[in-house]
Amino acid sequence: MTLINKCILALAGAVLLASQVFAHHSTRGIYHEDQELELTGTVKEWAFINPHPYLTLTAPDADGVMRDWDISYGGAAVVHLQRQGYRKDTFKPGDVIIVKGHPARKAGVYGLLMEGGGNIPTREDGTPVVEGGSMF
Repeated sequence: MTLINKCILALAGAVLLASQVFAHHSTRGIYHEDQELELTGTVKEWAFINPHPYLTLTAPDADGVMRDWDISYGGAAVVHLQRQGYRKDTFKPGDVIIVKGHPARKAGVYGLLMEGGGNIPTREDGTPVVEGGSMF
């Protein structure tokens, strides 16, 4: 195998690996990135864990039926959210908060992506639950 062939093979491998990493964190197929939804609900669970922290919020769906919504912080790990001021005690069960994000695409799935764009949850009085602006 020539040096040029080895370089081409190495480059192809790097491109393939990069595409797999990107696909692992892609949210395009899961959430409507062109839509935004605002929910007011009650915190059910806050798991400040790796690889990705998550929040469960009990809030009404479009028909007014109370549902448990999975609030995703996308590819953010604990360290990313810590930089924005999040802590393991940021949310407590029973807290009423307002979240904005991109809704899940699939009918019957109650999920919201809060990745980027300054999507910081607020308390009922409008104060942010953490200081720091955008998530990333």
